[in-house]
Amino acid sequence: MDKTQALTLPRVAVVIPTFNRWPYVREAIDSVLAQTYPNVECVVVDDASTDGTVNLLANEYRNRIRLVTKAKNGEKSAARNDGIRSTQAAFVCLLDSDDLLTPQSIEARVQVFLEDPGFDGVVYGPLIDEQAPAAARPASGHWPEGNVLDAYIKDRFVRNPGFLISTDNMLHYGMYREDLTHREDVELLIRLACRLPFKCCRAPVALIRRVDRSASLDHSKYLQQGDRMLACLRTDPHVMRRLGERFVHVEFIEAKELARAIYRTEDYRAFRRSYLRLCRKWPGRMLIEGRFLRRFLVSLLRPGGAGEG
Repeated sequence: MDKTQALTLPRVAVVIPTFNRWPYVREAIDSVLAQTYPNVECVVVDDASTDGTVNLLANEYRNRIRLVTKAKNGEKSAARNDGIRSTQAAFVCLLDSDDLLTPQSIEARVQVFLEDPGFDGVVYGPLIDEQAPAAARPASGHWPEGNVLDAYIKDRFVRNPGFLISTDNMLHYGMYREDLTHREDVELLIRLACRLPFKCCRAPVALIRRVDRSASLDHSKYLQQGDRMLACLRTDPHVMRRLGERFVHVEFIEAKELARAIYRTEDYRAFRRSYLRLCRKWPGRMLIEGRFLRRFLVSLLRPGGAGEG
């Protein structure tokens, strides 16, 4: 394909927010520049880094990326929104500065749109976790398409690097809530699933890496952000009409996610408190959560168990 033919394909912007993530952000950028799809714009939003990222990016990439710089740190949701607003590309997708796109990531997702010109929704693909041997699959064993709201509530099979959407739809229906620093992708994807159809390209589209991420967890902040995410959903009448009684399940899933996150930090006392809160609020649902019961029993035997003060 020559350059003229390539430019007839819809342009795709990949937005990468970054804050003090050099050199990891370089690897993320390189994965965008190595795409097999020929019409890609890499938009890097530096969120007031203090480690020299801006100069390093400018020197290394020059005109190969669009560099958006912010004078004051505004957190990743605001940085993503700034990047989306800065582009004239037809489609947009997001990539965290720690993660990588697979070489055919953009091509595989755009191809779904090209094969169905009438489709006006969200295209997503499987993600590969560096700690897992293969692309993670939804619990259902298949990739939901069409109206995916019920499926997404039960199993959050789409995450930030995984989806591609038209810039117009992102601006009209989406954009990240800038008061959310955690769970912002969940809130966004629930809103999108309430309004747009989804399709899956089947090919893995991104590698999720565990780079220099602290094992500690600010439990109170995580809980606060989960509550704020739910409050944001409540402010959207269309979302609440679509969710109806299923909103209770969204609340339950959020509480479970918090408990899982705490367990992974090995703060077993905090996990037990979280588990017991779940049991008090949703006793019927927790009766069938055998894995959580096993984790609770294991936590009693670990340092910080019931017999240790």
